[in-house]
Amino acid sequence: MQPRSRSIFDLFDSKKRYIVPLFQRQYVWKQEEQWEPLWEDIQRKFREKIDKKDGPPHFLGAMVLDQQRVYGNAVPTHLVIDGQQRLSTFQIFLAAFRDVCSEHGQMRFSEECQRYLVNAGIMVDESVEKYKVWATNLDRAQFKDVIDSGSKAELEKRHPKIWSKWARQPNPRPSMVECYLFFHQQLNDFLKNDQSDIPSDESIPRLHEALRTSLQVVTIELEGNDDPQVIFETLNARGEPLLPSDLLRNFILWRAVQNKEHDEHLYTQYWLPFDEPFWREETRQGRLSRPRLDIFLQHYLTLKRQEEINIGHLFAEYKFWIKMVNPFPSVEVELQEIERHRNFFRSLIQPEIGTRLGHFAQALQVFEVSTLYPLVLGLLEKQMAKEVEDGIFTDLESYIIRRAVCGLTTKGYNRLFLSILVKVTQRPLDRGGFQKILLEFQGDSSVWPRDEMFKQAWLDKQSYEILSAKRVQLILKTIEQHLHDTKTERIEIKSELSIEHVLPQDWIDEWPLHNGRRGLTWLELDGTQDKEDVKASEERDRLKHSFGNLTLLTQPLNSAVSCASFAIKKPEILKHSALALNRYFLDIAEWDEEQIGKRGDKLFEVARKIWPYPEA
Repeated sequence: MQPRSRSIFDLFDSKKRYIVPLFQRQYVWKQEEQWEPLWEDIQRKFREKIDKKDGPPHFLGAMVLDQQRVYGNAVPTHLVIDGQQRLSTFQIFLAAFRDVCSEHGQMRFSEECQRYLVNAGIMVDESVEKYKVWATNLDRAQFKDVIDSGSKAELEKRHPKIWSKWARQPNPRPSMVECYLFFHQQLNDFLKNDQSDIPSDESIPRLHEALRTSLQVVTIELEGNDDPQVIFETLNARGEPLLPSDLLRNFILWRAVQNKEHDEHLYTQYWLPFDEPFWREETRQGRLSRPRLDIFLQHYLTLKRQEEINIGHLFAEYKFWIKMVNPFPSVEVELQEIERHRNFFRSLIQPEIGTRLGHFAQALQVFEVSTLYPLVLGLLEKQMAKEVEDGIFTDLESYIIRRAVCGLTTKGYNRLFLSILVKVTQRPLDRGGFQKILLEFQGDSSVWPRDEMFKQAWLDKQSYEILSAKRVQLILKTIEQHLHDTKTERIEIKSELSIEHVLPQDWIDEWPLHNGRRGLTWLELDGTQDKEDVKASEERDRLKHSFGNLTLLTQPLNSAVSCASFAIKKPEILKHSALALNRYFLDIAEWDEEQIGKRGDKLFEVARKIWPYPEA
């Protein structure tokens, strides 16, 4: 077998065909599992070209090919032994890129892409041989439509949305068509949302350059004695691949041997702790679960290189960094740095309860903001005074929670926190300086909400619906802790608490409206009923999920009071709950919309102090 690396364009350059043999399955790649990770890889290299950064070529996988003998004017042909899903997806992506180029008036690049999609010149059977890839029988029609349509509009015309009777969503289109539409959308969004200063008509040439130079595949050509079927079965047999951290360990210790450093000592002293079950435990990050060690090394390398690092390319990116930058005088110093940040990272994953860092780390986990970890590691390594460090973590927690309560997007957090990391490393840092950095960002994608915006969302938004239950719990538990003044005993909450709606979610039967009439369900809100009842019912449904109506109870107590009236619920809560949150109800005779608003105001004043906005 002869391996060879080549770009996507090289793969489809010149007149050639790739035939998917009968023993291959249909096209099965999906958005979440395959298209999105592939797009993330491609987008990262696009971003490098836009920003004029150098990076190592990124390998998009391998394919095994078996060249076939052809005669006369037939187009040179290869059987695809392994990698047909990837190969087909590359073609679909190029078709989407071709059409996006055309839509943006970049016809030269559109025509260039077309050259990599279809063969030209003399052929035996043009209807078949013009296609660079010849899909399986079941996929062939949809694949040809993707290649031949020439535009998104024409492809959607050939494959319109079809609705089944009573269906809430249209039937899915064929997989290859959906794949094209996914990449077409991503490419347009990328060009639309590109925040660089270059003109839009320069973006596409740079994207084209990335495809030509920065994205590569490995092709393995079989030789005469290789059995294609046996090799296919072998490649697709189950195995236990090496983890990125395993490859990194071998790379680091191998360099120690080369440098005549004591590799056994270095392993025992610095790497052996990574063999604990804690570091091998699978942890969910995004769509996939990864060993915690791999996740740590990804965040560590992101910190050191100050750019996004895809965990799937961790080893290649680390190796490139070491060889190009040579950041350490010895392997031992390299391992000492890893050890130091390992301890920082562990303090975030196993937070110390009762500390400012511990609560912040808990909030990061609950709100799933792992993109903040490289920045936090960078702050911890600065070894700031405790009051400065605590203040900065308070501000970061305020930033995250205020944005979450306001329902603002987390999309783009990775780039946002990387840009903050760069700024942090470029200047001496105190709390005021850090606040100034955070306040530089504006717009819904990055703004730090002021008190006015925070309060409106706190009082009016359906927080229980917008936030997950565990996030609402963390917010309410934090408020509970701060409701105790210095004269009040601090109570350690060991019981499992659940969220209670004082005005129940299903309030219709036991909680009449102010006029004494029964409220209306959402199915009944068709405008034919009394307008006053409609308005009152809608207001209740809005307020029932707001913070003013939410509290914490043990699960047994929650179940016991459930949808009961306030006259029944109040004495049970006061009898069985010692929380300061629930002492509030002591002097409340009736629970209604006005009382929900008043309690919401009181809780907001506490929340505003816990998660402050910088004073002018």
